[in-house]
Amino acid sequence: MSRYLQPVDYKNQYSGKQVKNFAMIDNYIYFYHTKTLLLLPTFPETIQDSTSVSFSSVTPMSRSAPIYSYTSSGPRTVAFNFSFHRDMMNDVNLVQKGKTQFGKFPDIINDDDYVDQLINQLEAVALPAYAVAEKMVNPPVIAVKIGKDIFCKGVVSGAIAKEYSGPILRTEKYAMVAVSFTVNEVDPYDAQSVAKDGSFRGCINTDLERSVRVGGSNGANKNRTNMLY
Repeated sequence: MSRYLQPVDYKNQYSGKQVKNFAMIDNYIYFYHTKTLLLLPTFPETIQDSTSVSFSSVTPMSRSAPIYSYTSSGPRTVAFNFSFHRDMMNDVNLVQKGKTQFGKFPDIINDDDYVDQLINQLEAVALPAYAVAEKMVNPPVIAVKIGKDIFCKGVVSGAIAKEYSGPILRTEKYAMVAVSFTVNEVDPYDAQSVAKDGSFRGCINTDLERSVRVGGSNGANKNRTNMLY
């Protein structure tokens, strides 16, 4: 069963500003090419995390088994399948105007709800960002964190697939949208680091992770992400 965010208000001990604090913010996608942090108010329905390994083989004459030579490992691929239900998003249909040191939160505009923002932002993971002034193309690189199980920094491989299903709401929108995509990891790791951190490698003690964990004055909120208004 999917879990959704429950917002709680409190004042940030550093800025004194009113903060919209989510009790469950452990799921997010950070877009390095647009500097946008997207909160995911639910867990994926399924996650498939796999790493491949390649060997070349030669079978000498009169030998019953080949001789293997290590070639390469990876890339690690993580496939995510999300189901977003509009009628369960009432607590997160908020106009987000806050910023972190890594970038802004996407705004909810017009008659859109947070599901629309999730869909639009997730579709953007397949496209580059153009810096006209610098005449540069920033390729789409993202980091996905799911609970305390999965963290992967990489590029999207293949398609961003969306599936709309009913019933149709009074807003003339489908009640549920399923989104799936696959991320290929870009950072190399050795056996020792993977044996220690597993599928959570690359997340602990990073600047990105520290940025989205700003605690409350009593320290009770140290594991929560803030959305500044």
